[in-house]
Amino acid sequence: MKLTLNIRFGSLAGRNFELTEGVLTVGRGENCAVRFDPLNERIASKEHAYIEAKTDGFYLFDNQSSNGTFLNGEKIQNAKLKHGDLVQFGRNGIEATVKIEGDSYRSEPTFLKPAFQVPSNFQSAPANQFTQQQSDNWRNSIAGLGAGHILEQVQTNQTGKYIGVAVAIFSTVFLSLIIILLMFASVGIGAALIASVVAFVPAMVYLLPLVWLDRYDPEPLWLLSMAFAWGALVAVIVSFIVNTILGSFLGEAFGAVVSAPIFEEGSKGLGLVLLLVFFRRYFDDILDGIVFAGVIALGFSTVENVLYYGRGILEGGSDALVVLFVLRGIMSPFAHVSFTAMTGIGCGIARESHNQVVRIIMPIIGYGAAVLLHAFWNGMATLGGLGGFILGYIVLEVPFFLIFVGFAFYTMYRQNKILKEMLAIDVVRGLIPKEHLEIATSAVRSSFWILGSVFSGKFKARNKYMQAIGKLGLTYWHIQRATAAQGQTGSFQQNPVLRQEVLKWREQV
Repeated sequence: MKLTLNIRFGSLAGRNFELTEGVLTVGRGENCAVRFDPLNERIASKEHAYIEAKTDGFYLFDNQSSNGTFLNGEKIQNAKLKHGDLVQFGRNGIEATVKIEGDSYRSEPTFLKPAFQVPSNFQSAPANQFTQQQSDNWRNSIAGLGAGHILEQVQTNQTGKYIGVAVAIFSTVFLSLIIILLMFASVGIGAALIASVVAFVPAMVYLLPLVWLDRYDPEPLWLLSMAFAWGALVAVIVSFIVNTILGSFLGEAFGAVVSAPIFEEGSKGLGLVLLLVFFRRYFDDILDGIVFAGVIALGFSTVENVLYYGRGILEGGSDALVVLFVLRGIMSPFAHVSFTAMTGIGCGIARESHNQVVRIIMPIIGYGAAVLLHAFWNGMATLGGLGGFILGYIVLEVPFFLIFVGFAFYTMYRQNKILKEMLAIDVVRGLIPKEHLEIATSAVRSSFWILGSVFSGKFKARNKYMQAIGKLGLTYWHIQRATAAQGQTGSFQQNPVLRQEVLKWREQV
């Protein structure tokens, strides 16, 4: 069975929107499948209404719109549609006619009309962990989105996985030994140990803002550890070797101003590209690009600080160590983060886009910006000494860091807005209480809500619940973008699993 919604007038006049399974969202919001002109057709609300495909037909739901939804002239909250119906989105608003054809309808739909076939392992299974009544009511209320499905775990050969883990562990240990030997050879054992404590302990504090920024859809600890290790091990070794060789031939100034920016940002950027290619499941958007870039850069700068601090101890003792710690550990701990974030933003834009040219060119542009910023920063310090460092700090580092922080907060606000729009339907349906969505999309309230449960035994449940809500909202966004671009996304499979997660943890918070 297929529903066709024909828009009679307005900015979408003559357009047809088809629905065979899932949900068709209507309104002025940028994420609506049927999007009216946001400036000139304001009778419709941002998330005005939606049409849901169910096993017995198509249903129209008003989404708490300001001016109401009308079916054949009568205002409705929800109603079953039939062939020939006239729908009006707001009194005197845009009108659309309904055409329904076909007499067969597949029961267990997914979300919207996908651009590819749903995998055969995407099958229905009862939610045994809940009471039968809760499970049945919930599945019936959101049948159009594939609720009640859980992703069946397929037994696969684990040999490749174990080999990969073994290779990763071996590589990490091997590279760690190389770094340790480099430190000992450069500054000696005693200075290296002291410098390591001074560098690594604050680094754990520097990571906290990045983790907080990514609270809506936090990345797994093992992946963040891999990112940190890439910066601390691979990027440091590559940069150390290249900079040492080029510096010996072309001079330290050349190495600092030209070689270091190119190869340090290149080695860090390569880690981002590998994450983008091989871990796309976790690399979702621009904010993830900033977070991954920040973690890689902190890994790099932490090991780099060990070398600087160690040399300071050898040359000037504790006084020199204090001066270096103030300059590098307090005044500019996020210098490398700011530079590499440019590459991260480029990779994030590439991840969000379905345009092949954008996917290729944006990481390159981001890398170029990172190199230029890094070169300017190093040039000020190298050519101008301490005075140049202070000037560069005032002119470049502080303003640019504030811009970077502002942009990071903007991307977080953008993600917050996406979650509110994407999860509005689930609030109407009752899967997510409105109060819980307000908590989940508030940085302050969500943090205090989770921390307030430390002594009540609900900390884990609330933390998992907030994460499930955030991930669920983002899967809707990925699905809509992929559907609009006739692309594919793993969110089709993840969405119903996350719905089960939301329901599971909701009962425990």
